[in-house]
Amino acid sequence: MKITPSSLLVLALGITYAAVRADAAALDRPGHGVMGAGQPVIHASDRKKPSAHWRILSNGQQVDLSQWKVVVFMQYHCPYCHQFDPLLKRLGERMGLSVFPYTLDGQGDETYPGALPAPADVMKAFFPSPMPIATPTTFLVNVNTLNTWPIMQGASDEYAFLTRLDRVFQEAVTKEAGSE
Repeated sequence: MKITPSSLLVLALGITYAAVRADAAALDRPGHGVMGAGQPVIHASDRKKPSAHWRILSNGQQVDLSQWKVVVFMQYHCPYCHQFDPLLKRLGERMGLSVFPYTLDGQGDETYPGALPAPADVMKAFFPSPMPIATPTTFLVNVNTLNTWPIMQGASDEYAFLTRLDRVFQEAVTKEAGSE
């Protein structure tokens, strides 16, 4: 039997698919998965669709914040993350906008102690060349289409972040509406 590069690729994809299925199945077993032993397991069928949470943008457009997430990449030893993460968390809670933290060094911080380590494929998706990898970096993600828009790199104050978020939302909502 001759092994070709394409047959190796198919084999690698099959192994990866099996590993992902096994990981997903483990999440459905009580006492396993992200929450840990003794915690209740929430199955996808048990989850309720989040209720709409509307925000009016500076141009008059409306956006349902329940359909979007801010993804933040941070590091435990990053002083800018320690400055920015509490502000981002407060804004998210106040606005009703979900924040999903990834960590580049495998450690959370005081604000996001449960930040997930960013896998290589996530890093490639969010930081395509030549975009520099820096922390903190924030992105806006549509939870339905998974389309992603960079918000900013580095720490900022509330006004600067909200101004930039408003502009990014305007662009995203316009592009999402055009692709329907």
